[in-house]
Amino acid sequence: MKKDSKPKIIIPLIVWVLMSLLTLSILLMGRFWWIQHSQHEVIGVSFSQVQAERFGSDWHSNYTAILDELGFKHLRVAAYWDRIEPKPGKYDFTQTDYMVAEAKKRGAKLTMVIGQKSIRVPECFYPAWLDKNDAELVANRSNEMLNAVVAHYKNESTIEAWQVENEFLLKDFGSCPAQNLNNQALTREINTVKSADSSRPIIITQSNQMGFPVFGPNGNIFGFSMYRWVWSPLGYFMYPQSGIFNWWKAALINAYTGQNIKVHELQAEAWDRVGNENLDFVRSQATMNPAQLINNLEYARQTQIKRIDLWGSEWWYALKQQGHPEMWQTVAQLPNKQ
Repeated sequence: MKKDSKPKIIIPLIVWVLMSLLTLSILLMGRFWWIQHSQHEVIGVSFSQVQAERFGSDWHSNYTAILDELGFKHLRVAAYWDRIEPKPGKYDFTQTDYMVAEAKKRGAKLTMVIGQKSIRVPECFYPAWLDKNDAELVANRSNEMLNAVVAHYKNESTIEAWQVENEFLLKDFGSCPAQNLNNQALTREINTVKSADSSRPIIITQSNQMGFPVFGPNGNIFGFSMYRWVWSPLGYFMYPQSGIFNWWKAALINAYTGQNIKVHELQAEAWDRVGNENLDFVRSQATMNPAQLINNLEYARQTQIKRIDLWGSEWWYALKQQGHPEMWQTVAQLPNKQ
């Protein structure tokens, strides 16, 4: 009886493929480290006036305290569609003008999030006058809005980058009609912003701890989030992958797409079954506290990514106002916020 020689061939082939992939991964990680090693670490922060209001805070005071007391020089802020276009074609840039002006006074730089889907729940901030279930109408009006925002700010040196949408292709969170969130819509919006202002980098972001931007579209910078301790239906859960995994992920994305990489949201606030504005202080400490913040930052540094934006500034400020300044004080002592 003739013996089947296929297993003898297949097993060495599998081993060769795995070893080749491992070697390639190590080479790409080394390449990414070399690209990043001479860059200076910059720790920035996200700020949402919507979230600050949920805590009952004066968002103007919260914002200027981030600049003055915490010393951040790089902030990510949002141009919420329902606030900047309260009536069709009638724009009100009062809130974003304030943030730009206050940052400019202090020599700070802003990344402005523009589009349908922005930071904080409900994520899609459609104006009340817009039929959000009409995908063609939403696409047309969103591009008109993007043109208006970029035209208003393109000569403002305080704006260092445009973030077009926020985690646009992630459909698991937020009150967003799924038909509005697709690659074609995002590609069109990127082209609209590029046509209106070709001088600034465009940032595209993704949540999903394991995701990979295989199909694009791509900007100049790709941001992904990092959350460690979260609440799930089964209770508290810590994402298991290491910082080294995210180094590998960043290296592959950089090599595959040519984009620079940033952490656009590093968890620095609690995550529980209710929003932080409804979460008592003791319970909040289960997923975020000063020690966990420092741990998360060290975890992010393992990725070799040098631009890291913290997430939770509105919560730190609210806690401070409530007599719990520990998070605020911890952030105030962090280096590399210039």
